[in-house]
Amino acid sequence: MKRNLACAFFIALSLKGSAQDAPVTRLNLSQCIEIALENNLNVRRSALQTESARISWQQARANLLPSVNAGITHGINQGRSIDPLTNTYVNNEIVYASPYLNGSLLLFNGMKFQNLIKQNALIYQAVKEEKRQEEDNITLNVVITYLQVLTNQDLLELEKRKQEITLKQVERLEILNKNGAIAPGNYFDLKGQYAADRISVINAGNVLESSKISLAEQLNIPYTKDLQLENLSAEQLSPLLDSSAQQVYQSALQNYAAIKATDLRKKNADIQLKTIRSGYLPSIYLNTGISSNFSNVARDIEGRTIGYFEQFNNNQSKGFSVGMSFPVFNSFRTKNAGSLARLNLRENEVLAQTIRIQLQHIIEQAYFNMTASKERDIALQEQKEAFAESFRIAEVRFAEGVINSVDYLAAKNNLDIANSNLVTNRYDLILRKKILEIYQGK
Repeated sequence: MKRNLACAFFIALSLKGSAQDAPVTRLNLSQCIEIALENNLNVRRSALQTESARISWQQARANLLPSVNAGITHGINQGRSIDPLTNTYVNNEIVYASPYLNGSLLLFNGMKFQNLIKQNALIYQAVKEEKRQEEDNITLNVVITYLQVLTNQDLLELEKRKQEITLKQVERLEILNKNGAIAPGNYFDLKGQYAADRISVINAGNVLESSKISLAEQLNIPYTKDLQLENLSAEQLSPLLDSSAQQVYQSALQNYAAIKATDLRKKNADIQLKTIRSGYLPSIYLNTGISSNFSNVARDIEGRTIGYFEQFNNNQSKGFSVGMSFPVFNSFRTKNAGSLARLNLRENEVLAQTIRIQLQHIIEQAYFNMTASKERDIALQEQKEAFAESFRIAEVRFAEGVINSVDYLAAKNNLDIANSNLVTNRYDLILRKKILEIYQGK
């Protein structure tokens, strides 16, 4: 009985593990982004760096608290030694103890600790923004790959429809060719086109699976050929963006994580310079402490041994002191550290200016690409409608034997190319919009 229960237990565990390891087969865009952010190693590392910066900030604040130390020393002296209580020489075995409790509080050090708190707070905020920037980068990459998969899915469907149309014509012409009702060249032209369409379907399927593999890599999940992606919603498919390039740029200045992180790093460099300058100022400390002594040779006036804790109470020594230290010379370390801090501040100022210029160029280019895609979409839609009508006429005339296979295939290929270009450009337009939305902080 126990053996059967054990077998059932291990089978249940194996089934549970198989269910957990089962590949995901259907995802939407939001799920893909969530999975990527959860599984991506760079995002995980950014989260650890953020937690490390938070702890450093917490420690910087804790540095303002007093330091307290306590201890006790127990020992044995044999032979000639000094009695710790009477400070006289004795020639006995002495068991002694010296407990102590000390405290120290920094009263002033040129605002160094206060500036360090501000520095670490800014670093913590900057690391959080850099983590958000990493997440934005992952999000953008997932969106691009997701749209590539959807594009390749639609292109594969187009290739399959092309193959079906050609197959119907081949089947029709095969009967006519057997009856000698058409020129054999027309039949073999369509048959060759059908073979070409089959190759196009194979190639399109291969491209689709390659893009699925790329998406699985970004999500850090096992690849499966059964993976299906949900189409975008009507709102996501909308190519409209009710903002100008300048409005997108102004929003990016307020919301884009890279801009915020750079500005925080620049503020940190400024405060770092103030922190280093505090090294020229004196430091003031308040120290206090209490200590006591015990010795086994201690006796009262009647010659009786004094107890352990009674000696601690009788021999207490308390005191406090105020100390001040002045920096006189430290091999120019403070001076050179200040020079490096000024260079670091200038570097961060240049970096903040550079990233703003680069961001403005990127947004202008992305907005230009989106506008061009909009215009191409209108033109490609008109082209598709024109070639669709042209192919319809060619199909009727070809069936009636008015035109040959060359003219028919030319009209068909024009429509096929127009359909492919329209699908590719439509998703490209959506991608350009998504890029601008990410720069807006959406």
